[in-house]
Amino acid sequence: MTDKTSAQAQQKFTNLRKRLDQLGYRQTLGLESLPLVEKLFADLVHTTDSLKNAKLELGKQTTESNDVESAIEPYKSDNAKLVKENNDLHQQIIKQKDESDAIVKELKASLRKLEHENADLKFLNNQYVQKARQLEKESREKSDRILHLQEKNFHAVVQTPGGKKKTIPFRRQRMEIDTIVPESDGPSRLVIPNPEDPYIADLLQVADNRIAELDREIRRLNDEKDITERKVKNFREQVIVFFN
Repeated sequence: MTDKTSAQAQQKFTNLRKRLDQLGYRQTLGLESLPLVEKLFADLVHTTDSLKNAKLELGKQTTESNDVESAIEPYKSDNAKLVKENNDLHQQIIKQKDESDAIVKELKASLRKLEHENADLKFLNNQYVQKARQLEKESREKSDRILHLQEKNFHAVVQTPGGKKKTIPFRRQRMEIDTIVPESDGPSRLVIPNPEDPYIADLLQVADNRIAELDREIRRLNDEKDITERKVKNFREQVIVFFN
């Protein structure tokens, strides 16, 4: 048994020594160190094989990585372009937002101004309407006064056969008599006021001038009212367009 063990140990020593020599490890090796060296050599072989396999795997992965890099290179270029475009668009959006905020701010200020102007125009319009109504009322009163003065100052005097005089308003254009006028050698007396009486002429002239003045004022106020209404309508349309 001892001889067999010794033979096996000798065989292991010989094989190990040969392999160490092949690998360049030519240092002295004793039998007592055989188990340790054998274990270290086995670990060395295992490590060497693992390293070789790792290198092969690394080479394979490197090749695959290069292939992947080559395949994704166009996508990298496209991605860089997209990133640049995205950044440019982001800057444009920021710029447009700032411009939009400025425009909205300006429009709000314009809207407030238009609202104030609209309120002022409505107030002026109401004043103009009231003034126009007042002028129309004054015009009617003046017209009625003129008619009253005309009826008071322009009249016809008719003398009846009984010798009485009867005053008839000129506008009525008719006469009332008690009996039929008999035939007479001379014409009946008919007293008609002179239409060229300076007092009446002056009164009519003053009335006509005032009426003409009131008519002009009414037309002017109506024109201003129309202009104001058009402005208000225009402002309303602008406001509607803005909110739409």
